[in-house]
Amino acid sequence: MKTRLSIFALLFVLVLTGCAKDNSEAESKMVTVSVTMTSPEDDAATRVSLTPDSGTPQGLLLQWETTDKLMLCFEYNAHYYHVDAPIVPASISANGKSADFTFAIPPQIPSGATFNLYVVYQKTNGDGTDGGYFRPNTKIYDLEKTEKDCITLDQLSPTSHRGISRPMLYFEKTNITNSDNPDIGTIKLIHAGWIMAIHFKNNSSAAIDLPVYIDLEVLWNDWVFNGDWPDKEATTSFDFSNRTFSSSTTQTRSDLWLSINEVGNPLYGQKLAAGASIVFYRWVASGTSIPGLYAEFEFPDESGDVTYPGISAKSITYGKVYHIYTVWPDFAFSEPY
Repeated sequence: MKTRLSIFALLFVLVLTGCAKDNSEAESKMVTVSVTMTSPEDDAATRVSLTPDSGTPQGLLLQWETTDKLMLCFEYNAHYYHVDAPIVPASISANGKSADFTFAIPPQIPSGATFNLYVVYQKTNGDGTDGGYFRPNTKIYDLEKTEKDCITLDQLSPTSHRGISRPMLYFEKTNITNSDNPDIGTIKLIHAGWIMAIHFKNNSSAAIDLPVYIDLEVLWNDWVFNGDWPDKEATTSFDFSNRTFSSSTTQTRSDLWLSINEVGNPLYGQKLAAGASIVFYRWVASGTSIPGLYAEFEFPDESGDVTYPGISAKSITYGKVYHIYTVWPDFAFSEPY
């Protein structure tokens, strides 16, 4: 999915494919999932935009790619079966906003039995060592690690294969009967997090290096699960038992880290011209109440600054993009530009 990512709600219309039926319980029942994307309303009060407009021309767009997939977990009789649902490339619509996905209902689920279904969408890099899969024998999804490196919408590092924001969306339905036409119904994916868009403008008269990092934090207050404090390799997980996040460490939960101008990242070595601005995007897994945060950053020459207080406490809505505007020199928060 092109992660010019809108944080859109995705509407799933499920249609069963016709398939040959025999008397074998081991025959997998194939399902085709027709996917249509819809967009939540913009919220001018919080300067949120999901599509470009005069106020926020950096609005986000969403289109399916031929390599996209859904990750499914079937729960039956206290057992869990994990299945990928690949996209049907030829089914992608002209505007890129709808496509079909296919999967097989696990043959371990007998005809007439009931099962629970859990669905996840997240862009993954194919590396089986750094998340992006259901944990074996559970309905716990381990997210892709090091979200701090994913601060663009369309630029991918050729070495780390990171750089593009990777929101997670999910769905669940229980007590589905494995009939000839399972009543999976019309499905709408739910956003598990939100995106912070940090606008950074160079108001000086000369080009500057991009910051090495930006750190948004609050002292003694755990508020974020995928903060990714450097050198603290952690796994962020989503448990369908209670639909909440957890982290494998408590040491990263007060800081939200954006790794920008560092080796291996797509913006490494870039400069920002005088008068120019850039937007860093960061997908956030947190609760809906965000404490007041202050910001710290550092340039490659090891100079830096701290703003305190910075961002005021706020309630957020999952699936939305919240725009924050900053300027340099004398790093400060500003009105939209």
